[in-house]
Amino acid sequence: MSSSKKLGFNLLTAIERVLADDPFWAAYFRDQLAAPCPEVAVHVAIFHEPFLTWVLEGKKRVESRFSQKQIAPFGSVEPGDAVLLKRVSGPLVGICHVNAAWSYRLDPNTWSFIRERFSELLCAEDEEFWVQRKDARFATLISIDAVRRLPDIPYPKNDRRGWVIELGRLPQYSLDL
Repeated sequence: MSSSKKLGFNLLTAIERVLADDPFWAAYFRDQLAAPCPEVAVHVAIFHEPFLTWVLEGKKRVESRFSQKQIAPFGSVEPGDAVLLKRVSGPLVGICHVNAAWSYRLDPNTWSFIRERFSELLCAEDEEFWVQRKDARFATLISIDAVRRLPDIPYPKNDRRGWVIELGRLPQYSLDL
């Protein structure tokens, strides 16, 4: 087993133990992640404050990722996935469930739509939020629920990615017999 697969397995096993008393997450780990061919993925999202706290408190109900290139989570996060919440330069501190996800190629109309429809859900009512993202060409918006705090869990990461696919879904093949 490769070190990254072993890390993923150990990480998910530790989180499953922590969440054993939560009916939603216990069922999720049993029914979704333990399936022979999981149709869900587990992501790690790195958060700056105050956005992390807002997610953990339930105030921020849609997460966003803006980029100049098509990088994760663009096109790779789907309803049913789990997202582990990691503090910048710190441990994993939470988990949430994806109930909807949208990936956009940005143009003036899309920018307007996102601002009008999602500003409040993103906790992005401050103009500075939008100014910092003005050069983005792609956006992913992720509606989340079942947010749960975790005890600090170390997660070794030393690159600049803000999103990691820890456990990808297995491709589904159709057999035309």
